[in-house]
Amino acid sequence: MANIALLVPNDELFRLSHDALQEMKKRLFMMKVIETESAVTEARQAINQGADIIIARGLQATVIKQYTDVSVVEIIMTQQGLIDMLGRARRILGKEHPNIAIVMSKNMACDMTGIGEKCGVNLREYLVQNPELLKPAAMQAIEDRADLIIGGSTVLNMADNAGIPSLYLANTEDSVKNAIREAFLLADTFENGEIPVHAVISREKGTGKKENSFVNFPYKSRKMQKTVDLAEKLSRTDCPKLIVEPVGNLHRAFINAMHNSSRHSQEKLVIYDCEKGKPAYDDLYGRNGKVNDSLKGTLVINNIEYLDERSQKKLMEILMFRNVIMVAKTGNYREYLIPELYARMSAFAINIPSLSETPEDIVYLANVYMQSITERYGKYHVLTKDGEKELELKSWTGGRIQLESFIERLVITAEHRNLKAVDIKELYVELYVEGSVNRFEEIAGGDKEKVGTSVEAFYDENEKPEILNHTNISEKSGRSMTVQDLERERILKTISKNMGNRERTAVELGISKTTLWRKLRKYNLMT
Repeated sequence: MANIALLVPNDELFRLSHDALQEMKKRLFMMKVIETESAVTEARQAINQGADIIIARGLQATVIKQYTDVSVVEIIMTQQGLIDMLGRARRILGKEHPNIAIVMSKNMACDMTGIGEKCGVNLREYLVQNPELLKPAAMQAIEDRADLIIGGSTVLNMADNAGIPSLYLANTEDSVKNAIREAFLLADTFENGEIPVHAVISREKGTGKKENSFVNFPYKSRKMQKTVDLAEKLSRTDCPKLIVEPVGNLHRAFINAMHNSSRHSQEKLVIYDCEKGKPAYDDLYGRNGKVNDSLKGTLVINNIEYLDERSQKKLMEILMFRNVIMVAKTGNYREYLIPELYARMSAFAINIPSLSETPEDIVYLANVYMQSITERYGKYHVLTKDGEKELELKSWTGGRIQLESFIERLVITAEHRNLKAVDIKELYVELYVEGSVNRFEEIAGGDKEKVGTSVEAFYDENEKPEILNHTNISEKSGRSMTVQDLERERILKTISKNMGNRERTAVELGISKTTLWRKLRKYNLMT
């Protein structure tokens, strides 16, 4: 029988699915809570592990159908579930024939014909096929003077800002059961080699790959787009590729995309992780080594900076005959490669930019994470404009992982819906600064090495600020200095020395011009 995987966006839907399966006495091949930005990657991993059918919901179902050729069964709202929600809406409003708007993805909607009249409400449907149209649809519902709006977290945030009552659009156990039944019906037909025409699925032709769908993670910066374009062009050939990413895990998405876009996409993707101090020769080139295992497919060598010299020399011999992707987790990879391997690979380096290099991605990603996380936890928070500006001013040298973790912590502990600049500042200090400030006091005792480690925890090798003499500054100002005070003083001193020249100032501080610009804004030093 075909293997069925369930991929859902939040814990509540996962629990409903678990309870439904127990009641129906059925088991699935795989069940997992996933984030929308990684839906395609998660789906492909499930397929590689043996999944033939995937149960999914909303936007996640849409992108999985678009970018894979697996059969997808969608979780669809039931008529009874909608009737129950409309009944709740009437009780909340306490009025006859209220105007109720429902804003949602079209692929989540059931047949709503006549339901509004049956429930005694004027039901208006705002169904969208593209997630980018959710906000305009919600705005239209507000302008149409809806008495109450039903939708997801994005829609509810807009309704709340407009002062309109709202209800969260949640799936019922019946909708989950229907999807599970549909999936098992489809699995049964696999035994006979056919797919029923009435099944709620999409069997895409080919790979479903479309323009601008090479990678599945969110971004909007021009610099990241250039990196993606280069990776896509290189993936169409068997030239060696070197992905350089000192911080973060986007290299995994690039690896999957490059393999899937190559002429080896139907063959194995074989990955080897180099370890510091461990010779890799036998693991790579032995009889049962990774090179032989990836004969017709793609070989990935992670942490190339740890590859021993003998293995590097042998690698030079096989690059012409294999599709090889290497990953360096340091920007100074030249120091670790033999000259001939560096000469060969440097022309094919794909440098994944950090958030400090693409500041325009910060707010965009923060809102992507906010939407995903609030949906996962069933919360309804939104970033205000000043909150977004505060995020943009902060240093995120831990990359997307740091930013996403920060947003998740913010959502979990927030006491109010609208998250403002003060909320960002307080949590940022608590997580990344407060400990450093306390450790600064140790300078007076001469423990500078430990202090440096604490202060620089989130600076990369090109952005570590020089630590100032805390004792002298404190004596002059008559108060204890914070890390921000020290950094501001250092920047002010350096830019004054360079007579306002930002390029020379950035070089002297050891940071990029973009980072300097953000810090000048942060400390109100813009002229």
